[in-house]
Amino acid sequence: MTQADNTYPLVSVYIPTKNRSSLLQRAVNSVFAQTYPNIELIICDDGSTDDTSAFTQSLTPKGSVKFIKTLANATSKGACHARNQAIASARGDFVTGLDDDDLFQPERISLLIAAYEPKYAFVCSAMIWDNGPTQKVIDNVPGIYHLSQQLDYNEATTQVLVEKQRVLAVGGFDETFVACQDYDLWTRLMLAFGPLKRIAEPTYVINNTDSTQRLTANPKSAKGYDQFFSKHGHLMSWKNRRNQNFMKLRRLRKRYPMITLIIDLGSGHIAPKVRYFLRSNLGFLLKK
Repeated sequence: MTQADNTYPLVSVYIPTKNRSSLLQRAVNSVFAQTYPNIELIICDDGSTDDTSAFTQSLTPKGSVKFIKTLANATSKGACHARNQAIASARGDFVTGLDDDDLFQPERISLLIAAYEPKYAFVCSAMIWDNGPTQKVIDNVPGIYHLSQQLDYNEATTQVLVEKQRVLAVGGFDETFVACQDYDLWTRLMLAFGPLKRIAEPTYVINNTDSTQRLTANPKSAKGYDQFFSKHGHLMSWKNRRNQNFMKLRRLRKRYPMITLIIDLGSGHIAPKVRYFLRSNLGFLLKK
């Protein structure tokens, strides 16, 4: 293994970024604060025109980070291209991603490495959805999740810890996707290497405040589901297809008709469907 010492495998953390230097500084500091002692930090600047370059060039290893690598594209090629660049250049046996507007909890890498077992495709964790005034822990049911469950819903969450060579073996992120690129890659990893493992501890913070721009309710996000279905639909059962339709409808924030809810109850994930039915229909009625 590539190691800075003889005890801990090197973990490469990749961060794609563009024109969000203040948020990037927060993300980088959360990597410096990791309790795991052997980390490589790779930042790929995807054509920034702000002071991102000055910030990345000023960075030196400290804390848990033993190595720092900065990559830069003169013109933007997209976040997935940046991720693939970073992964290809990684020195670590393991890689894990961090979006430039999100944060790691200090124990994230230590907990994921401790939980990792090569018989599973990768390991992931629960997350904290940060809305600013409130925070909510999501996807916190631990266990082993199989492909049939992954085709219902992205049980792998937004980021995973995985062996670098596995990512390379399946071709990395699909740069033709406009959204759901993570969902697609995690699914292909499961096809190649088996089920995923998830731990209950929430080790990743998703920034959903005004300081960031999420794809929720964006037609681009829904198109990502169309691309996912086009690529993996041949693997899906009736149940999977119903759940895919629900996720797309929810992303578009469309009204959820009662007849559709009744049909969809047979495909599981009942609680989120009922919650969304009530929210979407109450909102619809209030506009009358």
